[in-house]
Order: sequence, then structure tokens, then C-alpha cells
Amino acid sequence: MNQDIKVRYHLLDQIRALAVILMIIFHFAYDLSFFGYYDMNYPTNPYWYALPRIIVFLFLICVGMGLYEAHSPTIKVKKFTKRFLLIVMWAIVISISTYFLFPERWIYFGTLHCIALASVASLPFLRFPKISLLLGSVLVISDFVFGYRLPWIELDHKAMDYIPLFPWLGFALIGIFMAKIGFHKLKVPSIPALQWLGTHALAIYVLHQPILFGLIYLIYKIQYR
Repeated sequence: MNQDIKVRYHLLDQIRALAVILMIIFHFAYDLSFFGYYDMNYPTNPYWYALPRIIVFLFLICVGMGLYEAHSPTIKVKKFTKRFLLIVMWAIVISISTYFLFPERWIYFGTLHCIALASVASLPFLRFPKISLLLGSVLVISDFVFGYRLPWIELDHKAMDYIPLFPWLGFALIGIFMAKIGFHKLKVPSIPALQWLGTHALAIYVLHQPILFGLIYLIYKIQYR
């Protein structure tokens, strides 16, 4: 999620923070629905159907911008590898934990899995932001406008979180071009709470759902013991 960069850009952190806030709202509603406290009606409700896709869009746009800012003009292999392995580790943890807790809906390729692979796939395009924009636009438009998607890993069961590399890689590629033209450097007021959320987006991503789910589960057990 968060690329290790020397200079913190307020807009980039605040976009990440917005994604984090929306993610917490979505998972809170999802958990309430899971325990029967709220009828989320996902995915037929257009609001709840669109919200997780907006969240992933925001994260992947930030992936592209962060990669360009941190690794252009030279890819810092050690820095990238450290971040990549951290994301992969947590993606594996999520897969293993959901496999045992929710075997019928376990996550085999979710948001973190997509972010990790999209980060690697984006590296060759850091020197070619215009080509990155073109390819990213083709991936996004072909899927969301024309309904054509390149094949990707898809198991038989319906996972709790499934974000295939295609077309979502397209947003990371578009983010590279956005960074090239300096979008992330636009001046916005510094909001400490949002800067903190954006800076710690990965940690919050990993920790918030176990905490939310655990608290609602505790309330459920107390209510129906």
C-alpha cells in the first residue's frame, strides 16, 4: 500500500486515508450483516456493491503513484523487496487464516495479493508513464465498459475478497502516469489524523478487520449465551 518515500505528500496520504476509512465502514457493515444485525444485501445493493470497488481503485492508484515517487528514475531493489515481502507475508496470513475460519469463502487472491503482484508488474512501466497510461486505460475500459476481462486465477468457490490482477492492474498503471504529471504533489492542507491513517495504511488494513469482527462476535456471544 504505502511506499517508503523520503518526502510525504499530503494528497497521496489523504487518498490512502480515504480508502482506509471507506474500508473500515464497509467491513463494519459486512460484519454486522454476517451476524444478522444488518441486512447488507450485498451484492444486489448498488451502494455496497460499488463501495469495495472504489476502495480497491483508490489503493491501486496510490500504489502506482507511490511506486513512481519511490523508484523513479532508479528502482531501489532493496527497498522494494522489503515492502513487497511484507505485503506478500500478510497476504499469505490472510489466505491461511480465512481458509481455516471460512473454508467455503477463503481468500486466495484478494486485495493484498493483487497489490503485491501489481507492484511487481508495474515496475517495467516506471520509465514509460505514457505507455503505462495507455495500457492501464485499455485494461480498465475493456473490462468496465465493454465487459472483456483477461483470464486470471479463479477457483470454484466465491471468495470473501477476490481482486483479479486484470483489470485492477490498470489502475496502478494509471497511477504511474498521475505521479509523472505531479498529481500527488498538488497542495492540500495537512490533516494530521488523515496523514497518520495514510502513513499506516498497511497496518490498519491488516488489523482492523480482526478487531471489528472480534468485537461484534463478542457482543453476539454475550447477547445469545
